[in-house]
Amino acid sequence: MTTQVKPSLVTDEVNESKGSSNDRIFAPLNIPWYRRCQTLTLVIWWLSPWYCLYLTIHLLFFDRWYSTICILLYMAWMYLFRTFPKTGGHRQQWLRKLIWWKWFSDYFPIHLHKTCDLSPDRPYIFGYHPHGIIALGAFGNFATEATGFEKLFPGINARFLVLNSNFQIPFYDLFLTMMGLCDASKESCNYILKQGKGNSIVLVLGGSKEALDAHPSSKYLALEFLSYFIISFTA
Repeated sequence: MTTQVKPSLVTDEVNESKGSSNDRIFAPLNIPWYRRCQTLTLVIWWLSPWYCLYLTIHLLFFDRWYSTICILLYMAWMYLFRTFPKTGGHRQQWLRKLIWWKWFSDYFPIHLHKTCDLSPDRPYIFGYHPHGIIALGAFGNFATEATGFEKLFPGINARFLVLNSNFQIPFYDLFLTMMGLCDASKESCNYILKQGKGNSIVLVLGGSKEALDAHPSSKYLALEFLSYFIISFTA
């Protein structure tokens, strides 16, 4: 199984239609609406954690008193009692199958290539590479159904694992768990894999160290930490 993210640009087509490849055009009117939907999807996806953070601050300090109480109770539950990031989450297929994510994947585009059949009678650990600055290819393939993972690998319930810090923003944590994302910790890995048949995890290899070394036209793979991961995971 391989994933692929290709650059997809419409600027050349637009410039050709204008008759000059040297013109600098911002948001030309002849960009197709489908392409505009793709761009809008990426913008909203990128802004979503910031909007959730803004909403939290607004409810906490600038809204009515009962809104402040509600958000304080929610945050107390998050940090004291919440367990779903480490216990498989609450994946919602209706959300993962929205046309919205098809636009998201088609922006680049993101592809998923099946190279062999996988038996649903056992769990799997999938490694995704390269990490890049943001693992958009992994998100498009494993956190949504835009590229047809469920159809290509029936019976495989793959959870995309991310840093726990992503679950520290109120409201955004609910969105992530509904998309099937979980915490990339030993506890979370053990819990998911011990569920048995088909329950699998997707890890982005290299982590933040590799993300800091992301450069155009280069593929750097950081594996030094994996020996510790394997030892601690199997211990």
